Amino acid sequence: MRMNSKPLLRHALTTLLLVLSFAELRAAEEGAENDWQIDNATLTVVPSFQQLADGRWRERRPRSGKTFLEVRGTLKVAGDGSFGPHRLATAGLLAGAGEVPIAAELLAVGANVGTCRYLRAPIGAGNEFSAKLDDDREIAILRENSDNGPLFLRMRARSVELCMVFELPEAPPPSLRWSFAQRTMPLSVSAATTSNAATQNTTAASNSGLKASSAAAAASFSVPPAWRRAISSPLLWSALALAALALLGSVALQRWWRRRRLAIAARSDCHSESSSALDIAHVSAIHQPKSFASVEPEGGAGQLQFQSAMAALRLGDWEQANVLFGEAIAVGLTPTFEAGAWSLRGEAMLNDHDLVGATNCYLRALSCPGVTAEAALPAASQLAAIYRQLRLRRDAQKMEALRALINPFADELGPQQLALIARLAKELKHKRRTRMLARLIP
Repeated sequence: MRMNSKPLLRHALTTLLLVLSFAELRAAEEGAENDWQIDNATLTVVPSFQQLADGRWRERRPRSGKTFLEVRGTLKVAGDGSFGPHRLATAGLLAGAGEVPIAAELLAVGANVGTCRYLRAPIGAGNEFSAKLDDDREIAILRENSDNGPLFLRMRARSVELCMVFELPEAPPPSLRWSFAQRTMPLSVSAATTSNAATQNTTAASNSGLKASSAAAAASFSVPPAWRRAISSPLLWSALALAALALLGSVALQRWWRRRRLAIAARSDCHSESSSALDIAHVSAIHQPKSFASVEPEGGAGQLQFQSAMAALRLGDWEQANVLFGEAIAVGLTPTFEAGAWSLRGEAMLNDHDLVGATNCYLRALSCPGVTAEAALPAASQLAAIYRQLRLRRDAQKMEALRALINPFADELGPQQLALIARLAKELKHKRRTRMLARLIP
């Protein structure tokens, strides 16, 4: 019995070693299949980029004061070329040697096919948007199985030039690094970016020279002697001071009366838009803008009320913010400030538990002729969530499409905001059922 047990033990050990070596080989092969790297990463400041939407290549340009930064690099994938899916939220730009991302917003992802072409992010849970490249290569952007799920990038290619476009609020810093999927790649500045910087410096120098020549021309201007004697007269200055005081007093009195009258009108208007009305407005063509204005530097006659409303909004005084935004709109705002006031007033009313009033304000913001991307993005995001909770799927899809048009990679609503909208929608449905029963039962 002992003589037979020794060969069996040798066979068992040999089999175990073969299994372990096969497992190590398989693990090494799987590691090789998943291994990837990005070489020759470059960055370029670009004036626009081409993005596939509705079967057509559409040109997108930066908003006023913003800069498009195109980052590209050669992606090499080992094994069968399967890459990802990797979460796009990990993509960012790092300044210098730090690990904190700069304020760069990812707008689009694509591949270089002679020039960088970009895909539109998919809308809806579990959907994906893919494109075939040459040599059986494929790139796809897919969304997780929820309407607010994150976006992922998946590719099948042994080698492809990956492209990403970021939007920066200002000119890029001199040294940047590209981070994606827990890896960091150094970036080299292209010649186009360097030439753009030189052009900006030349423009600044010419502007400074123009200012200097204007100052020299102003210094050479001489005042006639008769005018100098009139200007030095104290009687003239006293009369001008009295006239200015009288003018300021009359203007202040008129504005006080007008403000009081408009405040009363704004309160009545606010009451008419309150949650006592149970009917939700639907989305129409005027609520789906195709282009967006740039924010104006001045707000108009109601700018003071607008700033006071913003302060109340930051302090969480929703009712006061609602009233002040109404006063600012009634007094008069420039087109872009008016669109922003309606959008922010919707935020105040939503936090004040007025779902119908908030919906009306958001739709009013989108229908303004001077609507900006900054005002339209939160309005479309909130309306998409509101319509989803009310089972108005067609309206929700329209708002999701508008949100994707503005920025498909924008952050989703937080869980607290979604919970608030769900609770208010449930209360609205209950009030509707109560109203219906009251009509049926005398």
